[in-house]
Formats: sequence, structure tokens, C-alpha cells
Amino acid sequence: MKRKILSLLLIGFTVLSCSNDNDEGSDEMVNPTNDLIGTWLLTDLRIDSGVDDDDLDFAQQIIAFLNGIDCELITFTFNADNTVVSDSKADFISINVGAGGLDIPCPTESTSESSTWRLEGNQLTFINEDMQEETVTISIEDGTTLILPGESIDPNNYAGADAVFTKQ
Repeated sequence: MKRKILSLLLIGFTVLSCSNDNDEGSDEMVNPTNDLIGTWLLTDLRIDSGVDDDDLDFAQQIIAFLNGIDCELITFTFNADNTVVSDSKADFISINVGAGGLDIPCPTESTSESSTWRLEGNQLTFINEDMQEETVTISIEDGTTLILPGESIDPNNYAGADAVFTKQ
């Protein structure tokens, strides 16, 4: 399940930047676990400026195109009961070449996985398919953007990129 969950995090890619600032007029601290609860949609692939990788550039363009046609390529739903459900169409992407150029239809098939999760600081831990804990470093920006480092997904193929998920 680690490979499935991590591959669902794809192109699923820095250090937790959740704010511990108090809300104006409130003594309650921001809780990063509460920030994680909800549904997250893959919306972008950030590539480090010093990285020159055509495969990463192409993956970024595919994500942008599919988002432009309202295709929910990868979603994660983190529930308050510490369960997470992932839904991915990434394994079913087909790229068609025709007279008009490339056509990338939104896949109609998807795979779903379920697991449990725990967030401690910037360390997101889940149970993999071997029933062992796996931990990835995440970042949550402004409570609406979840960042997963590519190195935690696949150090050989996604180094220098971050998967960007937006809270729905």
C-alpha cells in the first residue's frame, strides 16, 4: 500500500509551514491536524527552478491540462477519525496523438485505497499494505495547500519537484 499511496501522491510531493500564530483576537493555536482534515485535490506540480527535467515538465503540463477540464486526477480525503481514502486516475491516463496534436481525456477508471493516518508536526504517518507504518514529510500552506516532496514519492523520478494539493 506504501507504493500505492505514495504513487497516488504521484507526482503524490518540504517542511511543514503551518503557522502557530494565534488568530487575531483568539488564544487558540492553529492545529495542523485539523488543517489536514478534508478533501485534497492534486492541482499542480512545482518543479525547483534549478531542475531541468523534460519528464517533470510534461507531468506538470498534464496535471494543468486535466485540471483545466475539471478532471480530478488524484484526491485524498483525510477524515477526523484518522482514516484516509485516496482516489487516483493517474494509472489510467492515456495520451492520444492525432492530427490536432495531443489529446488527454480525463480517465474514467480509478483506484481507491484506504488507510489510517497520524500527523505529528510535519510527519504524516500511515499504514502501508504490509501493515507497517510509513512516514512522509509534508507541508501545509495557509491551511489550503498540501505539499508532498517528490523525493518521498520516488527519489529517482520526482527529485526536485513537489506535488501540490488544494483543499476542496
